[in-house]
Amino acid sequence: MTFEGLKAVEEFYKSYAHQSDFGVRIGQQKKLENEVVRTKRYMCNRQGFKSENGKKIDNPSKKRRKNTDTRCGCDAHIFVKLCANDTYKIESWVKHYSHGLVSPDKRHLIRSNRRVSERAKNTLYTCSKASIGTCQAYRPLHVSEGGFANAGCMKRDLQNYYRDLKLKIRNAAAQMFVAQLGRKQEVNSAFFYDFVVSAEGKLMYVFWADATSRKNYKHFGSVVSFDSTYTTNQYDMIFAPFTGVNHHLQSVFFGAAFLLNEKTESYVWFFETFLKAMGGVAPTLIITDEATSIKNGIDEVFPTSVHRLCMWHIMEKLPEKLGPVIREESEFWKRMNACVWGSETVTEFELEWNSIISEYGLEDNEWLTKRFSLRESWIPAYFMDIPLAGILRTTSRSESANSFFNRFIHRRLTFVEFWLRFETALECQRQEELIANNSSIHRIPQLVTPWAMEKQGSQVFTHEVFGKFQEQVIAARDHCCVQGIAQDGGIKVVTFKTGASRVREVRCDTTTMIANCSCKLFESHGIPCRHIVRIENQKELPTFYIMERWKKRCKSESVYDEQANLLEENPTDSLDAAARKKISTVRNKLEDLIQRAKQSDEGMDF
Repeated sequence: MTFEGLKAVEEFYKSYAHQSDFGVRIGQQKKLENEVVRTKRYMCNRQGFKSENGKKIDNPSKKRRKNTDTRCGCDAHIFVKLCANDTYKIESWVKHYSHGLVSPDKRHLIRSNRRVSERAKNTLYTCSKASIGTCQAYRPLHVSEGGFANAGCMKRDLQNYYRDLKLKIRNAAAQMFVAQLGRKQEVNSAFFYDFVVSAEGKLMYVFWADATSRKNYKHFGSVVSFDSTYTTNQYDMIFAPFTGVNHHLQSVFFGAAFLLNEKTESYVWFFETFLKAMGGVAPTLIITDEATSIKNGIDEVFPTSVHRLCMWHIMEKLPEKLGPVIREESEFWKRMNACVWGSETVTEFELEWNSIISEYGLEDNEWLTKRFSLRESWIPAYFMDIPLAGILRTTSRSESANSFFNRFIHRRLTFVEFWLRFETALECQRQEELIANNSSIHRIPQLVTPWAMEKQGSQVFTHEVFGKFQEQVIAARDHCCVQGIAQDGGIKVVTFKTGASRVREVRCDTTTMIANCSCKLFESHGIPCRHIVRIENQKELPTFYIMERWKKRCKSESVYDEQANLLEENPTDSLDAAARKKISTVRNKLEDLIQRAKQSDEGMDF
């Protein structure tokens, strides 16, 4: 028998072996001077015996995988030799086996009968984009193929393939990552990225922000959160994202970087690059974790921005800074949380804090003493006057962002793996915004009062913001009792008694009808409080109280960057999008054909 090339020989012998229920191993070969293979042997996988060296255990204490021997000296093989016209001929063929054969139901377990198919590779790629690990990726593969026997490979084969692929791209992953960012910019000129490479050719910093992120910053960038506490990647580079809050009170991504270290110069480069990407417009308020290098970078690049520390990160560290006895005290946590999160004035906070410290004997706790000295940087009572500071002070906000990024950030990931997962996660985040947009525009919230301002709010505010405004309307109707009214020139002063024994004072300019309340809800959250609502006496709200960022259609207008690039919502290449659509259509049609055809053998054959 002759064959056109060694590949044909291998396919023939493997096919024969698998039908005969034994495995194949590639044997020795000899080459000519021109590197062409002259002879080659293909043998039973149980040929020969293990050498004694292979059975030695260098370190008996080291945990080793169970080692079993499959070799039994079987001599079944074929031996091929190069002939004229670059063909190969079987010179010898031994068909005798010295062992039992594999039963048909175990045939798919033979190693030489297993391979990671294109279908398996595609499943692994898809699962990786969805932040699903290799083990979990194998489940839908064997289920969709109708069982383990039809999967074509075992879970270990898929893991080995993935491991080898990661090793293959590891040294070039940074270059591939930067190249991918470059391709993104080629597709859409509004995609911004920059990077710095050391003299040795090592990637030091890389930053990116796509068109949608830059557009979001134009609308919602007055208050931003910067977090550098996420786990580093496989290259020990720090992932540092900028996030904010959109008009549906959802977390929104503005841009991110990988940094080689946490030195001041690293943050200075990052902040300067971020500022460049965002047209030179600095945020009004920036919230970060506690680090001297970050503070130094902000002082240098964002001198006009108000810098505050993230309350969530500080409160997350609190349990480990306390003794085991206090840590289990429920009353302590109740009082501490009320003090930190609920204090409305500086005096109120300081009195309660000192009371807690004294009562629980924490005067010598250095960490708490340091946090108190920094109180103006993280306690809300000290920045109630800063517009919208309230939207990033809540636990749920920081937890939401933390949960989002932790889905695709951990030490084992290469740059390529990170990018696949990051893009998918970002698509999911933006899909949630799209769903909320659709709901706000096409669904009508239920009104609970006949007041004109409630109807007005339902028409202009997104559902999420209107829900908070409606709470204030209901409270104004049910719980706001006017305690007194006074006139001070052109200012009308109205005082309210609340259920919490607090007195609220609203000062209203009788000319402009613009009011300011001592509770500062509007100043800190951008939502009119119940006291202002009550003052307006059921009329429509002045436009002063309707912030642009909370409107349903606040993102409807086209936005351009400084280079006149349209910050387009959907930056996908049209040709690529068309190809993806066709692939999806073909898949659906093929799946439909399979479902119809599997009812009969004739249909499947066709």
